Amino acid sequence: MQNPWRNLNTDVTSIHPLDMQAVDEFNSQAKEEYQFCKTLLPDPYIGNLKANVLFLALNPGLSAEDYQTHADEQFRFLYKQNLTQVKSDYPFYYLHPELNCPGSKWWRSKLRWFLEVIDDKSLSKRICCLQYMPYHSVQFKQPKQKLPTQEYTKEIVKSFIERNTPIVFMRSKTKWIELVPELENYQKAFVLRNPRNPTFSPKNMEEENFNRLINTLKI
Repeated sequence: MQNPWRNLNTDVTSIHPLDMQAVDEFNSQAKEEYQFCKTLLPDPYIGNLKANVLFLALNPGLSAEDYQTHADEQFRFLYKQNLTQVKSDYPFYYLHPELNCPGSKWWRSKLRWFLEVIDDKSLSKRICCLQYMPYHSVQFKQPKQKLPTQEYTKEIVKSFIERNTPIVFMRSKTKWIELVPELENYQKAFVLRNPRNPTFSPKNMEEENFNRLINTLKI
């Protein structure tokens, strides 16, 4: 399956045409806090899709500051580079030194243990995060049907498994295994202990796993 996100015209729509019908049906029945935002840019993945380590998250949140961030020209440029997977100095663009937004602050706080031993640029090239659901919402509720673009998300995860890449469940391990059954017995997958505060600290994972990630990221 070709990457369906490469050709998304975010100047026209923030919902992928493949997902539009399913999102409209879900939003028409969901309470406001669960509805998927149709104006903020979707986040199917952040970073190089051939990175050294893969993080699995649930879906991007929603705050008033996000609207200002997503209207910023520099942010949209970095975002588009990521979506199309063109070569860049900071593939995990939230680590770009000139980007100052809620997302960059959030990620730096979660990754600070890695950033103490690996420089921003190198780390940015070696990590990737997939969202189970690419669209923003205040709170998450599982739609009754999978979105068509999740088939591509599934393929990405499988490609990381085939390369024997470490995979970290940040949130919703059960949902991810339902989407990609191969994850259940994958020996290089592990879970952060506190999904409500998914920091990549030694205390939030077994120290052995933390050291394994550090060694992988230094390669």
